[in-house]
Amino acid sequence: MLERIREHTSGWFAWVVIGLIIFAMAFFGIEQYFQTRIDTYSAKIESPPTWWRDAPSDGATGRLARAFVWDSVEISQAEFRERFDRYREQVRARAGDAYDAEQVESIETKRLVLDGLLDEKILEIAAQRDGVAVDASQIRKAILEIDGITQDGEFIGEDAYKIWLQSRGLTAAGFEALIARQLTTSTLPNAVAESGLVGDAELESLLKLQQETRDLRFVEIPPPALPADATNDAALAEWHSANAERYSTEETVTISYLELDVASIAVASEPTEQDLRDRYESEKGRFGTEEERVAAHILIAVPADADDAAIEAARSKAVGIAEQARAESADFAALAAANSEDLGTKDLGGDLGTIGKDVFPKPFEEAVFALSEGGVSDPVRTDQGWHVIKLTQLVAGSQQPFEAVRDQLAAEFGESERERLFNEKSGTLVDAILREPNSLPAVARAMDVEVKTTEPFTRAAGDSVAAIEAVRAAAYSRSQKDDRLVSDPIEIGPNQVVVLQVTEHAPSALRPLAEVRDQVQADRLATAARERAEALLERARKGETLDALATEIGVVPQDSNGVARQAGFPDPAIATEAFRLLPIEAGKPSDVGLAELSGGRFALVVATKVTPGDTSTLTPDVRSQIRAQLAQMRGDMERQAFVKALRGQFEIKVAEERL
Repeated sequence: MLERIREHTSGWFAWVVIGLIIFAMAFFGIEQYFQTRIDTYSAKIESPPTWWRDAPSDGATGRLARAFVWDSVEISQAEFRERFDRYREQVRARAGDAYDAEQVESIETKRLVLDGLLDEKILEIAAQRDGVAVDASQIRKAILEIDGITQDGEFIGEDAYKIWLQSRGLTAAGFEALIARQLTTSTLPNAVAESGLVGDAELESLLKLQQETRDLRFVEIPPPALPADATNDAALAEWHSANAERYSTEETVTISYLELDVASIAVASEPTEQDLRDRYESEKGRFGTEEERVAAHILIAVPADADDAAIEAARSKAVGIAEQARAESADFAALAAANSEDLGTKDLGGDLGTIGKDVFPKPFEEAVFALSEGGVSDPVRTDQGWHVIKLTQLVAGSQQPFEAVRDQLAAEFGESERERLFNEKSGTLVDAILREPNSLPAVARAMDVEVKTTEPFTRAAGDSVAAIEAVRAAAYSRSQKDDRLVSDPIEIGPNQVVVLQVTEHAPSALRPLAEVRDQVQADRLATAARERAEALLERARKGETLDALATEIGVVPQDSNGVARQAGFPDPAIATEAFRLLPIEAGKPSDVGLAELSGGRFALVVATKVTPGDTSTLTPDVRSQIRAQLAQMRGDMERQAFVKALRGQFEIKVAEERL
C-alpha cells in the first residue's frame, strides 16, 4: 500500500490528502493549530513523511502539510548543552594553559558543535527512512574492535567486560544499543566514502604535479620613498580623518552583576534515615544489574522474495536442526558451523554474546527470554529467515543493599535539595527584578547576594563573566546600553544564571592624531607600497617586460631555477605565487603574479619553465601508500558532500539565541 501511495503523491492524490486534512481540521477544530506555542528547542529538523516524500512545503497547501503530516525532530537545549559542555571540557583538557574561553564560547564554535549534532540526527532519520539496519554479528564485531574490550586480539572475557561497562556507567544492553545506532547512522556515509577511488592515470598525474619544479624570474619592488608631505600636519590630518575606523577606540561597556549558582547554595537540613530508605525503594533499579542472557543461534536464511514452498522448506530444515541440537550429546557450535547462514557468527559457533532488550527483532528477543539455561528454541521467524536459538548462559541480576549506597543517596539528596532551593531562589530573583527594574543593588539586597563589577569590555571580548558571549550580547542590547535596565536572568551554565546592569558606556571615538601619528605615517607608506606594486603588476600584464620595469625602479631581475612546490627559497611567498601561474609561451603575453613579502615589500613573479616531476624512482609500495592516502582524502570529501546534500532534503531551523 505504501508503494502505491508513493507512486501517487502528486496531482489528484495530493489534493485528496489535503482534503482529508481540511476535513479533520473542520471536524476536530483548529484552535490547537493556531494556539500560541513557546518553542524551547536549540534546533529543529522537519521532513516530509516517508509515505509522501514530495509533500509540499510552500503556500497554503504546504503550510497545512507541514502542520499535520510532516515529521519533526527537535534538539533540545539540554541535549545541546550536554554536548557543548563535553566539547568544552575536551578542549580545556587538550589546551591546558592555552585554553581560550572566548573562542570556545563564541557563537561560531557553538554552531560548529550544533552542526555535528544536526548531522547525526539527519543521518539517523535518513537511515530509518531508507530501512538501513544492522544485525547482531555487526554489533558484536564493532564492539570487539574497541580498545580495552580486546587484548592482543582476544576478547577480555565476560567478567572483565562487565567491569569495563560499569566503569563507564553503561549496561550491556544500553551499550549494544548505542553501537547499533552508531553503525546504523554511519552505514550510508561510510558506503559513500568507500567509493573514493584513484585511478592509475590520475595517480600518475598527481605524482608528477607533486614533484614538479619551475624556473622563476622575479623582481623585488623596494618600498617607495616617503611622500613629500609625509610629515605635513594637514596631509596627516586628512588621512587620519578619511580612515577614522583604523584609529578609533572600540566601544566598551562596564557592568555590575550578581550570580546565582546551585553549587554555592548551602543545604540547611539533613535527610532522615527514613527519607533515604524511601528514596532507595523508589529507585531500587539503579542499584542493581539486570538479568543477562548469553545466546547462540543458527540461521536458515529465507530470501525476501521467497515463495511459500521455499519458506516451508527452510522451516523444516530448521526444525530438524533444533531436534539435533536438543539431543543429549549435541554440539551446538558444530551444528552452527555446518548449517548456519549467518556469516558473521557461524565460525564462532553461532555465538551472539550478551542479549539485551530492544536490540534484536521482537520474536527473536521473546524466544531468548523464554528459554531456560541450556534450552533450545523452536524455529523463530524474522526478516532474515528461521533461527534456532540456544541460551548458553544465564547471569542472574544483582542488587546492592541499602547500606552500600547510603552515602550516595545522602549526597544525591543534597544535590536535589540544592536544585530545589535554586529553583525557589530563581523565582524570587525574577520577582525582585520586576519590583526593582532600575536598580541591581536593590535586587541584590532582596536576594542577599554580592554585586560584582567587571572591567570595561567590547562586543567581541571580555574577561571573567564577560568572556561569555550571552553576557556580552545582553550588555550591548538597547535595554542595557541605553536604558540601563536590570537584565533578565541569563543562563551561563546548568543551574547557573547571572543578572546584570550596565554602569558605564564608552562609545567608539577617534583617537587624537598626536596619539597615532606614527601609525598614520606607517599606514600611508604601506598603502603607497601596495599601490605602486599593483600599478607595476598592471603594466607587466599589459606587456611591459620585467627587465624594463626593474630598470625603471632601479633593481636587477633575479632568476631561480628548479624551485619545488614547497620551497622556502628564494621566498615561500614567491614560490607559492609562481606555482599559481602559467609558464611563458612563445608569442603570448607573460602570466605575471604579485607576491607579498615580509616588511611591506612586494615582488613581480613569472614562471619561465615547468619541469614535470620524475616518478620513475617511486617504488610500488610508495605508490600504493600515496594512492591510499589520496583515496581516503577523496572519500572523506565525498562523505562530507553526501551529508551536505542530505541536509538539503530537510528543513532545519536553528535558534541561535538559545545556544
